[in-house]
Order: sequence, then C-alpha cells, then structure tokens
Amino acid sequence: MAAGRVGAVVWVIASLSVIVMALVLPASQIHRGVLLAMGGAGCVWGGFSGLLLDYRRLPVWLTHLSTAAGTAAIAVAIGLSGGARSPAWACLFYVVVFAAYFLKPPAAAAYFLACVAVECGAVLTSSAASRADGIGRLVVAAPAFLVLGAAIVVGRRSMWRLRRRAERLAAEQGALRRVATSVVSGESADSFYRLVSIEAGQLLGAGGAGILRLDQPDEAIILGSWAEEPERQFKVGDRFPVPPDSDLARALAEGRPSRVQRHTPDSSLGQLGYESSIVAPVKVAGRTWGFLAVVSYRAEGLTEAHEQRLTEFGDLIAAAVTNIEDRAALAAQAATDALTGVANHRTFYQRLTADMARARRYGSPVSVVMIDVDRFKLINDVGGHEAGDEVLISVALRLSQAARAEDTLARVGGDEFAWILPETTAEEAHVAVDRVRSQLAAAGGQLTGVTLSAGVCDSRWTADPNELVRLADRALYASKDHGRDQVRLYDPSTVSDELAPR
Repeated sequence: MAAGRVGAVVWVIASLSVIVMALVLPASQIHRGVLLAMGGAGCVWGGFSGLLLDYRRLPVWLTHLSTAAGTAAIAVAIGLSGGARSPAWACLFYVVVFAAYFLKPPAAAAYFLACVAVECGAVLTSSAASRADGIGRLVVAAPAFLVLGAAIVVGRRSMWRLRRRAERLAAEQGALRRVATSVVSGESADSFYRLVSIEAGQLLGAGGAGILRLDQPDEAIILGSWAEEPERQFKVGDRFPVPPDSDLARALAEGRPSRVQRHTPDSSLGQLGYESSIVAPVKVAGRTWGFLAVVSYRAEGLTEAHEQRLTEFGDLIAAAVTNIEDRAALAAQAATDALTGVANHRTFYQRLTADMARARRYGSPVSVVMIDVDRFKLINDVGGHEAGDEVLISVALRLSQAARAEDTLARVGGDEFAWILPETTAEEAHVAVDRVRSQLAAAGGQLTGVTLSAGVCDSRWTADPNELVRLADRALYASKDHGRDQVRLYDPSTVSDELAPR
C-alpha cells in the first residue's frame, strides 16, 4: 500500500518538474505543448492513483506498470526537451530511489538498467554536437544510479533486519513477561505449562507446540500442549518413549535442538498431519529437565533460525520452570502424608468438601470409606515402630493401587485411612474396599496376619462432609465390634451410636 501511495506522489512531483521545465526552457528547444500535456496528465494520474485507488486490494503488477510507465514517460520527455542535453534526465533519479526502496532487489536492478538504457538512448539519438555532452552525463549518471540504488537497498535491508530483530525481541520479552506474570500470580502448574506451549507456538508461528518433562531417561510426559487446530493437539499426560534413534534422544544426548524436516505418515506426529518438528532441551540446574517442541504442517517448514529462537525461549523460561517445580513440590509436601505419600488430613477434608459440592450440583453419589489397621498397637509393641511404619506404607500402597484417578486416599490418623470415591454408591465402594481387605488378609511376608476393618457411608444419608465422615466412622466401629477384618455399610438400624474401643 505504501509503495502505491509514494509512487503516486513521485508521479506528481516528476510531472510538476516537467511542467516547470517546459515553461522555463526556450520554446525553440522543446515541444512545450506536448510537455505541458504530459505533465498535466501525469499530475492527474498521480492524484487519481494516490487518492482513489486502494492498493491493498490491487495486484502488485499495477505498481510495476505505473513505475514502468513513468520511466517511459521520462524517456519521452527527455527526447522532447533536447535529448542528450535535456535536464529531464534528472527525473530518472525518482525512479531509481522509488524502485530501490519499495521493490525487491531484482526488480530494482531491472529499473536501474532501464534508466541507464534511457540515458544511452538519449545519447544515441542525439546529434553529433550534443552527443559528447550526453556521453559525459552518462558516465556520471550510470554510477550515480548504481551507488544511490545500492545504498538504498542495503540500507533498507539493514533497517528491516533491525526491525525484525526488534520485533522478535519484543515478542520474546512479551512472552516471557506473560510467563513470569503467570508464575508470580500463583497460577497452577497446568495453566503455566499450557501458557508456555501457547507462547512457544505463536512465537515461532508453528502449527502446534508442547512442553515435556523427562520423567525417566527413556520416557517423557506432556505437561502442556497447544495446537492451531485443537483436533491435532496432544493430550496433557500422554507419555512418549525416548528410543535411541528418536529426535528426543538426539536432543538429550547432544544437548541441543533436534530438527526433523519430514516425518513419516505412520509416526505419532505424521498421524496428526504434522510434517516437520523441532525439539529443544530445557536445562534446569545444569541438567536436561525436559523439552520444548514445536511442529509444522509443512515439510521443511522449520529452519535453523527457528531452532535458535526455541532454544533462547527455553533458556528464558528455565528459571520460571524451576519456580513452578519448587512451588509444586512444596504444595505436594503440604498436601501429603510424609510417611505413606498419600493425602493428609487437611487435604482429605478439602477434597471431600469439593466432591460433595460437585455431587450436589450433578445429583451424583459420593462414598467415604474409613479404614483401620487391626491391632496396630500390637504390631508396634512386638515389632517396634519401624515395623509399624512398614505396615502402614504397604497398606497405603495397596489401597492406592486400588483407587481410581478421581479418588482421594488419605491418612487421617496414626493407623487410620480414609478413601473418597466420587460418583460411587456405598455398595460399589464396599466391593472395592473389601477386595483390598481380602488381598491383604491373604498376603504373606511382613503383612502376615495384618487385617483391615472398614466402614462405608455414602451421600444418600447426609449432604454434610463432616457428618458423612462421622457416619462412615460409626460403620467402622461396628466392624471392629463384630470381630474385625470386615467391611460394614452404614445403616442406622444396625449401626449403634455408641463408640467401641479400638
């Protein structure tokens, strides 16, 4: 658009120059009427094209046509105003400057040669008396066209390089600022990793991006993912093997980005329609923590420059990743029992409150199971506290293996566990915990003779979290009172309010 507008202004200025020249030069040396008509027509075209044409919607060739027409008009004006001695040759500088600044270098070179050709034509068609003056002017003009045009082209390219670098730095700083804001504002790790994926993808103009953590030397897990087309997005939590010949393995071994220009259609990326990718290692505290990855729909759509930018972005977010990881570790420590690794008392009640609220909203059941290790004091007395701790760890492990991803298992007392089962009736929860009880009763080794008693209650009896725990606890007491090593459902007709000794 700018080229069209400036070209219109150049037309007007050059046309005014021709008009002034026609009025100033002696009439015997020029075709004044024709020159005035040409100057007037040029002003009209310049004004029309500058004010009325929308160059955003017009093809590029129209700008070239206007520039070529201007060059031809200047050649005619030179011929009508003295040939080799005509001052109109100076208008060729307008063409050189415009082409050098607004057109691509090959096109600018073509217009430079055209201007030289116009000068040569003026010399060849002039009389012998004028030819010597024309040759002298040509010797000066041709290098002048070259030097001026080259200086403008080089200067423009340098300016655009600096502008692109400034825009890139601004984009990177903007992305880093948004990432840092996410960390400072206390957003969750999931939100942080998704934001990192979005920023990486948009920073490189990729079709998709993700951040992966290296959990094992041969396995990585996706923590955050983004795709321009959501159906092509990898799922958070998906795990990727790191075979020796993979791009992940190369990035890990070499400590630098690995770029694949063409993925096979049967590869995990190829199946989603991605052709090329870059994986860059993210280093935290001197070790490879994980990877930043970007993908493109086009084969060879990612370049070495993309590698550099992805590496730089990875270096910038490394500190933020450390902060998020440390915060997540502290949160996990605050939410879990140090001995068994399951949720602690506080987390149990927070999760139960949230699950009960969700159950009320959707009309679904929630069950709570209260579990005791039978005769745990005896285990401690006979084997010592270390033996007691080992039993608690083993019991927690078996219960955790039986729990679903949406369940919450917590240690809420010395030898007492609590299990929340959302969208589960008491009868279904009874089956689940009784299966664990049976397996534990049949276990050998250090668990020989270790049994569990449990009580189950669901939200049909109460909508209050604390009351639900109390009713499940009453069912647990009933299991203890009736011989231990069993699971009982809460039923007010069979479960007493009296507290039995443990």
